[in-house]
Amino acid sequence: MNHKKLIKLGSLAFIGTLFGSFITVSAVMNQIAPYQVDVESKGSLLPYQNYNYMTTEETFYRINKTPDVIPSYFRTDFASIPQWLWFIDAPYKAEYVYPAIWHDYRYSCPGKLTRKEIDDIFYNLLLNEQASPWAAIKMYIAVRLFGKSHFFQGEMCDEIIIQEQNENKAFYDREVADNE
Repeated sequence: MNHKKLIKLGSLAFIGTLFGSFITVSAVMNQIAPYQVDVESKGSLLPYQNYNYMTTEETFYRINKTPDVIPSYFRTDFASIPQWLWFIDAPYKAEYVYPAIWHDYRYSCPGKLTRKEIDDIFYNLLLNEQASPWAAIKMYIAVRLFGKSHFFQGEMCDEIIIQEQNENKAFYDREVADNE
């Protein structure tokens, strides 16, 4: 096979891959339910341990006109993206923070929401917080593909969340005392 034919085949394969990716992304986007979302009050965050943070105040969201609150002293890693993949997209961009906190909390304590609903709301929150549509779809696809092992169907909602909040509050109180 000559050099020109090889380049032409390679170009066609590349264009086919891009077109196939576009079709796949379009198909995924057509599956995402639209939600009216807003982050009404952004609570403060405190570095906790390693790459984890803790809310120090309640954070208020509104999902389809229904209030939703993330409690104080909730621990989050924003997005469970392995560090070696941060070159693709680091989880600490401002537009990802509050959608990721909501998503982390709802994966721990979904209430009556399904995993799919939580992921769809996450996507809508990302767009609401000014994430680019491309970034929002990447994050959405990532949670759909890799999030299942992090989803607890109500298992953590009650005593574990309360126990974790108490431990996190004790950590917060120590931090405040050390800084006075």
